[in-house]
This record gives sequence, C-alpha cells and structure tokens, in this order.
Amino acid sequence: MAIAYDKGFSVILDDKFTSHTPSAANPFTNTIVINENWYKPEQLSFQLAHELGHLINKDKTNVCLYFSPSKSGIEGNANRTAIRLLLPLYLEEKDKEQVNITKFMNDLDMPHYLEDMVEKEILNYYD
Repeated sequence: MAIAYDKGFSVILDDKFTSHTPSAANPFTNTIVINENWYKPEQLSFQLAHELGHLINKDKTNVCLYFSPSKSGIEGNANRTAIRLLLPLYLEEKDKEQVNITKFMNDLDMPHYLEDMVEKEILNYYD
C-alpha cells in the first residue's frame, strides 16, 4: 500500500463484491480496487502488487485490467512487476541460502506456473 500511495495511486478496499470478483486497476484514474471478499484471502497481497504492476508499467487500455495469473503479455509483465515489488519484503532479512521459492509462492498463493519467473527474479535480485 505504501508503494501505491508514494506513487500517487489510489487504492480502494471493498468487501461488497462477490467472492469471485477479481481485483482490478484503472490506468486512466491510477486507481486500484481490491476485493476484500476474495475467496482466497492469502492472494490479496499478490493481487495488490499485480494491479500496482499495471499502473507502474503504464498499461494503457480501455478495458479494466483484472488480476490474472499469466506469464505473457500485459498480464505477465504485471506479474513480473508484482514479484519484483514483493521480493524485497520477503528477502530483506534472509541470507541467500535461506531463500525458499516454494514458501514465498505458497505464502502468497501464487500459481505454480510462475515458479520459473520467481526463480529468475530472485537470481536477478541477488545479481
């Protein structure tokens, strides 16, 4: 949340959506809406980072940019940015030998097919 506010983005937390309504970003208003009623609450941190990724990446489109676990295109780039935003928080008090990709991904309930992206970003973090 601090990153969003530091960049001048608005974040709306709302619990009035159905449990399967995804969080979304509006790049024209620099606003993120997070569905606090999401059926997998452990995903909310990754969803926020993903939607923030859309705004940081300046993804301009006239369709709503929803949280979507993907490895390619706009969604893949937002996932990569999300991982880059979350890794420093996870790694800040760990030695390289203590890093556990599986634990990082499980704690955020990230899709398993992003494992190679997470691994690459961890290696980039330490380079």
